[in-house]
Parts: sequence; C-alpha cells; structure tokens
Amino acid sequence: MRSLGLVATQKLTFLFTDIEGSTAMAQRLGDAWDGILADHHRLVRAGLAAHGGEEAASQGDGVSAVFTSPRACVDAAIQMQRALVSHAWPGGERVRVRIGIHSGEASQVAWGLEGPPASGIAAMAHGGQVVVSAAPAGLLTDSLPAGVGLKDLGLHRLRDGGGPERLFQLQAEGLPPAFPPLRSLDSPKLFGNLPVQLSSFIGRDAELAEVRRLVGAWRSVTLTGAGGAGKTRLALQAAAGLAESAGDGMWFADLAPLGDPDLVAVTVADVLGVRQEPDRPVLDTLMEAVGGRSLLVLLDNCEHLIRACAKLADALLRRCPNITLLATSREPLGIDGERVYRVPSMRTPADGDDPGTIRASEAVRLLADRAAAQGVPLAWDGPTAQVVGRICRRLDGIPLALELAAARLRVLPADELDARLDERFVLLTGGSRAGLPRQQTLRAMVDWSWELLTGPERAVLARLSVFAGGFGLAAAEAVAAGPDVPAGEVLGHLGALVDKSLVHFGDAGDGPGRYRLLDTVRQYAAGRLDAAGPAVAGAARAAHRDYYLALAEAAAPQLVASEQAAWLDRLEAELGNLRAAIAFSRAQPDPVPGLRLAAALRVFWLARGHGSEAADALQALLNLPASPGATLIRARALAAAANLVERAGGYAAAEDYCQEALAIAAQAGDDYLVADLLHQRAWTLLHQGQPGTALPLIEQGLDLARRLREPHLTARLLSVRAYATNFVGDHAGAARDARQSLQLYRQTGDQGALGVGLGNHADYELSAGDLDAARRHLAEALAISRALNNRNGIYYGTFNLGLAEYLAGSPGAAEGLFAESLDLATHMGMKRNAAYALIGLALASQGGAGPGWSARLYGAADQALADQGHALAPLEARLADLDRQRLRAAMGAEAFEAEYAAGRALDPAQVQAALVRKDAAAGQAQLTGSDEAASVLTPRERDVLKLVAQGLSNDDIAQRLVLSKHTVHRHLANIRRKLGLSSRAAAAAWGVRAGLV
Repeated sequence: MRSLGLVATQKLTFLFTDIEGSTAMAQRLGDAWDGILADHHRLVRAGLAAHGGEEAASQGDGVSAVFTSPRACVDAAIQMQRALVSHAWPGGERVRVRIGIHSGEASQVAWGLEGPPASGIAAMAHGGQVVVSAAPAGLLTDSLPAGVGLKDLGLHRLRDGGGPERLFQLQAEGLPPAFPPLRSLDSPKLFGNLPVQLSSFIGRDAELAEVRRLVGAWRSVTLTGAGGAGKTRLALQAAAGLAESAGDGMWFADLAPLGDPDLVAVTVADVLGVRQEPDRPVLDTLMEAVGGRSLLVLLDNCEHLIRACAKLADALLRRCPNITLLATSREPLGIDGERVYRVPSMRTPADGDDPGTIRASEAVRLLADRAAAQGVPLAWDGPTAQVVGRICRRLDGIPLALELAAARLRVLPADELDARLDERFVLLTGGSRAGLPRQQTLRAMVDWSWELLTGPERAVLARLSVFAGGFGLAAAEAVAAGPDVPAGEVLGHLGALVDKSLVHFGDAGDGPGRYRLLDTVRQYAAGRLDAAGPAVAGAARAAHRDYYLALAEAAAPQLVASEQAAWLDRLEAELGNLRAAIAFSRAQPDPVPGLRLAAALRVFWLARGHGSEAADALQALLNLPASPGATLIRARALAAAANLVERAGGYAAAEDYCQEALAIAAQAGDDYLVADLLHQRAWTLLHQGQPGTALPLIEQGLDLARRLREPHLTARLLSVRAYATNFVGDHAGAARDARQSLQLYRQTGDQGALGVGLGNHADYELSAGDLDAARRHLAEALAISRALNNRNGIYYGTFNLGLAEYLAGSPGAAEGLFAESLDLATHMGMKRNAAYALIGLALASQGGAGPGWSARLYGAADQALADQGHALAPLEARLADLDRQRLRAAMGAEAFEAEYAAGRALDPAQVQAALVRKDAAAGQAQLTGSDEAASVLTPRERDVLKLVAQGLSNDDIAQRLVLSKHTVHRHLANIRRKLGLSSRAAAAAWGVRAGLV
C-alpha cells in the first residue's frame, strides 16, 4: 500500500467488500472458485484505481480500502457494484457483493492504518447493497452527484456489540433499489439477548476467527483461560458475528451471580422464555421446548458451577440436535464432544522494541484505549513507550489487569505505576462499579480462582510460585510435593491447575513440555506460600534450590562433551530458576549449596554471556561470613570465580582467588584442581603481559594433566601455552600447540572450546601472515559458535574475522564484524573484549568516519585496557601502533592527541550510541538510492532485512523463514556488510526508511 501522506491523525473514509455466501460458494465450486475470486478482486481494484482509493488489506474474498475523500469512496463503490452486477461470471454464477462504508479518525502507525473498520457495516448488508454509516453520510450531504441518494435505514446495532449506529443505503442508477432488512443485531429476523458492549473491542483477530471456526464446526465449544483473560468479551464478539447461523437466535445466560447449582437450568430456561411446569424437572421442560430449534446459547462463567453446567450442556446436546453451546469457564466442562479453546493473554511487546512496535501490540493498544477513555492519552516518545510496554508485560497482557491499570493512570504517571507493580494487588483496584465484585480489583479476580481449588491444589500452586519462569514436570514433582501432597499425586493436581487456567502448559515440540505461571498468579501464590509460615515457604524454596543444584552438577561434565549443545539450551531455559536458586542461597545461613551451583556452571555462564553476573554472585557468596573455610568446595568456587572475574578484566581479584585456591588444592592433594588453577593463573598473567612468569606454570600444569591422562585439561593447557608462545614471537610453536589442542578438543567432543581454539589458531596464522588459512579456520570457528549460540565464541569469532577482513583490504566488512563483537562484549559486561572491539573499529574506520573518530576510539580502548591493567595481544598491538602513526601523520600530532584525549572519556556504551547516529546519517543519505542499494541484496537477504525492520528476533526470523539461527546470523552479517551498516539496530532503521515495512 502506498502511503497516504498522513503526518498525524486525520479523518479518512474506509470501504470494505466481500462476496455474500462466499464460504458455501467456494466449497461448491472447488477449483473454479479461484477464477471468481480473481475477477472480483480485479473489478474492485479497478474502482479503487479510478477514484484514488488505496487497498489496505485483502484476505480471502474481503478487500479493505481507504480514501481521503468520502465522495471518491462513494463513486468507487458505485462503479464497483455496476461492474460486478454486469460482469459475466465464469460458469454463469450469480455473484453478489456487499459493500460497507465508514469514516473516522485514522492514524498512520507502525503496522499500517489504525481507524474505524468498515467490515462491520458490510456484514449487515445484502449482496449488491452499499451501506453507509452516519459519519460519511454527514460529510456527503452537499456533495452527492446527481441521481445518487442516501436512504435512511434507521438505527442498528453493529455486530461488534457496540451501541446503535444510524445507517444509510446508497442509491444510484444501476444498483438494486430494494433489499430485505439489514442483518443487524436489531433485525426482527434475528432473535436473542446479546448484551450491548459499552467499550471497543481491541485486537484478537486470530482468536476471533478461530473461535468462530470452532463454533461453525462443533456443537460444544468452551473458552477457558485465566481470570480476566477476556473470555466473556471474546465469546460475545464471536457470537455477534455468527448471527446468521442461528436461525432461532443467540442467547446469553450469565451464570456468574448464581450460587445454587439447581438454578443453572432455571436461568437458561428463563433466558429462552421457557416457562416452568409444576412437578416437572425444569431440565425436561427446557429440552422439550428447545427441541429442534436452531439456537446458539452462550453459557457465561461456568467454573463455580461446573458440574451443573456440564450436566445441562450434555443433556441439551444429546436431546436437541440443532443447538450450539458456547461456554466460558476457567476450566473445561469435561463432556463428550466438547472442543476447548484456551484464550491466551493479549500479545505484549518484547523488551527493547521500538515505539512503533510497542504501540502496535494488542496489550498496549488496549491499555491506550482504556486510558484515553479515562481522559489520559498516552505519550509515545521512546522512554514512555518502553515504560508502557513494560507495564503490559508485567501484567501478563491480562485484559482486566490492563483495564485496572488504565484506571490508575488517572492519578499515577506511567513510570510511577510501573515502579509500583510489585504491589499490584494493592494498587490495581477501582474497576467498574457495575461489574461483578471479583472484577473490581486484581486481588478479587485471583481470590475467586483460589477459592475454587481443593486443599492439595492450593498447596501445589503455592509451592510452584517459587519457580522463576517455566519448569518441567520433574522439577514440579520435586518442589511441590510435601507432607500433604505425595510426589506421586503432584501430576494430577498440576493437571487440574492447568485445566483451571492457573498454570499454563506448552508443548516444546522437540523437547519435554514446560509449565509456567503468569506473573500475576505467581505473585499471588507466593503471598499465599509466605502466609503459610516461614517453615513451609523455606522448605519449598530449599527444595527448588536443591533440584537446580543437582541439575547444575549433572550438567557440568556434559558442558565440555558431545551433548553440550542440548545442555546449554536446557540451562538457558532454566536461567530464571538458576538465578532464583542462587539468590535464595545468598540469604541462607549456609551458602555452600549456592557456591556449588554457581561454580558448576562456569562453562554455561561464559558461553551464554552471563559471566559478569555469575562472577558477582560467586564473589558475594564467597564473601559471606558463613562461607566455608579451606575446603575443596571453596577452592572449586574460587577457581570458577577466578575464571569469570578474569574474563571481565578483574586480574587482581583473579590472582588472589587462584593463590588461595591453589593452597587448598595442594594441601588436599587434588592434582586436577591444581592443574586447572595453574591454567587459570597463566591466563591472568598473560593478559597482564607476563609470559615469562606464566610459561613455567603452564609446564607444571601440563605435567599434571598428562600424568592424570585428562585430555580436556591437557587441551586447555596447550591452548594457553600456544598463546604464551605466540606472545613471545614464536608463531610456528604457537600454531603447533594450537593444532594439538584442537585435536584433543575434537576427541573430547567439546565443540565450544573447539570453536574458540580455531579462532585462536587463526589469530596465530594471521600473525604469521597466512591469511587464507586464517580465514578458513575463522569461518569454521564462527559457524560452530553460532550453532551453539556460544556468545563468548561468537565474540571471538567476529572479532578475529574482522581482523582478517581488515588485513585482506575489506574495511567495510571488518567494521560490521567489529561492531557485532562490540555489541556482544558490552551486553556480556566484558570490558576487555569491548576494548579490543573498539580497536578493531578504529582500524576499520579509515577513510569512513574520518581520522578524528579513529583517534577517539583508540583513546577509549586504551583507557579501558589501562583501567584493567591489560597488555594488548601482539598482533593487535602491532596493527594499532601502525595505524596510530598513520593517523598522527594525517592529522598532525596536536590534533591527534586532542581527539585521543577526548576518546579516553568515552565508554563503550557511548561509542555504540555514536555508531547508531553515524549509521542513521549514512542511511538517510542513502535513502534516495534505496532501491539501488537494496539491489545488492539477495532475495533471501531482503526477506531477512524486512523481518528485522519489523522488530523480529533472529529466533523468530528463523522460524518464519524455516532457516537455522546460524543462517539468519550469516544473512544479517552479509546485509550489514553490503549496506555499510555497523549494527542490527542500524539495519532495522535502514529497512524502515527504505519502505520495507
């Protein structure tokens, strides 16, 4: 769709067309239907083209379009109907098209045009008829052409359940003059009592279509979901759109106020106008009265009377062949023939989405609509949009919670509301006074569900609140069992909680299913757990910690073996629980379980970019007063802490940890741990520029590792010796040790270490001038790291490949790789690695952003390295020295020193912000030639860039395009290289500017 040039909100006119009876026609015609559909679209689009209309969307036989002029819209509708009526349809078919026209305020937003839909107007029309709402009719009063008029059809309730709307029929020569009454909810041919809805229905397009499909195919459909999920509103909206399928009406039975199960059948009988007979069961009277009538009955809020509702539904379905039941309940009815549809929460934006994507999400649209109704329009600047998106995420996209939050925005700004959401059950009150008591506060909503649980179900739910994020069945059984709930019964209670929509279950496809609690339910259940007393709550949290301690220690040997990919993914899925277990340990008198857990996962922490966080946790546990003394548990924790702290540039702390741990390990005679610590201490010394001190330690460690016949430990020590040998200028010796190390890594199956080792080997090859061999090894290294999602390995792979591209004379490609490495390093909190990435960017910026920019980057990198006491690796040091000399010559010494000094005040985050600004300016300059620039991309690269611009993650893109995550990474790297962009954010911005979305 071409842009209408909307700068802000303005009034537009919308048109919607669809073919009457299209479903039955498509089924009857089979393949011939495609020809009918093609002719319809061609004639409709001809009318749009002739009168300046823009097609907004088409789905099936429906076409939606928009006009800036209501007169043009009417002219297009007349042309369309005349062409459609006179057209010779294939096979002599009689095709009748209905058209609706509506006007209102519209805004150009990220996902397209947001405005009043005309589809609801068209849905009430008959084939050949054009129906116009009051808004465009009022605008057309003095501008209709001769021979064209508007016939007042009176007030009608639209199928969206809202209030009445005055409608008109467009009359013109060549259009049929007379039609039956409109198919509105007020039509005398449509019976029923569906209540008027006083607020707009937001989003839920996919859910609405699925519910209507299910009701069309099955006689019993139950919408289940958490309290406040919007089950009733979705059911009413779905029913309103199915009016024509229920010849004897659509009937709404509100069961929420009832407390007596015997009143369920009585209430439904009253709704249907069935009079009770003395001395006869009301159910018998009801079934006889319904008989063969074609009815759609909506049984709302069944959960507290579930057995009575199930009995009534089963009897009606068996005795009344033409009745359809649509029920809402927090759990299924559990009867034969029932189809269950679980109503999800509304979709929420992801953390870090841009303001346009945030505003487009369903949950945010609902919050904004309800806030506007309270007289509080939301701002859409970047910071406010992020806060609004976070509010919606923290409230799990639950519609009732969002509406209560909107009411609070009358007295609290969005950022303060967000800050107080940990107290949501006190904060979110003040629902509609006309609503049920349980819908007036968030606590009352969850209280209602809690009261419907059995005692064991309550105990299980309370204990499950200790999980952070999802969890598997084994974890649930380990944590939720207790004196009152045997482990063998946990599964049954868990299933009941899933049925009652308090626990969500997701099938992971290629892995075990996962359970999770919405955050609102989790907070409520945690409050119930704490109310049970410190002993009960502490036992549940200790069981949770112990389960994840056992998982971590089982994972440790697998993280350096052939199954490491599966274990890394498994641990990543449990990251929230691992963090919670460590946090609990920090608050306990005995920190040993926490030390064991955190130390066991050091390979995972580094591989998935959580090293800085894990280092902080280990240091805090080691510093606790109750931390163990000179034990092997402490020594192993010290070794892990040294490894993690050293990666972040904390060399002094790492050295202290190594020394303390070495004394303990030597005293205990643990030669493996001694060799491991010698390996770690050597790295710490090398990064401080002390190869002479490190080499004897490495030799000592190698002797121990070989004596122990430990191939993996030997490989690590060979790897560090290769680095030390290269440091002193022996490139051939370094390459020899690296090759032996790689052979051992392949033997043990440690793909992560193999990927990093290949990158190191390539670095030595670059130092020796063997560029071709280095690039081959770097390509393999990066492919391995991407396949494992080893962020540490990806950093080294992108940085080293950037060096290779730079040395090969491709600074543009190098800059994209260095920018990716900088992004990874800063997100992982690895300051040393970030400094290296800055040096790479300085090298690659030659001739691009100017020499001053490179000088600043050198200043920022040198300051970061000096702060850590790090000695730059030989190759990088040599290249940086040469480039600094070039810059001084080009700029003059005084100018260079001024820019260099300014750079020393920059941190990596400021550099990244500057990169984004630089890319934005470059991209703006490229806009005029965006078609030419995009032509350098392959079709698949354009597909990837379009989805990046829409805000999708790499995982989402991989799933959408049926690609591996590695392939998506590769395409994105190519895109950035070809377009001269240095970050993902810049690529997304380029895609938006180029009109890809």
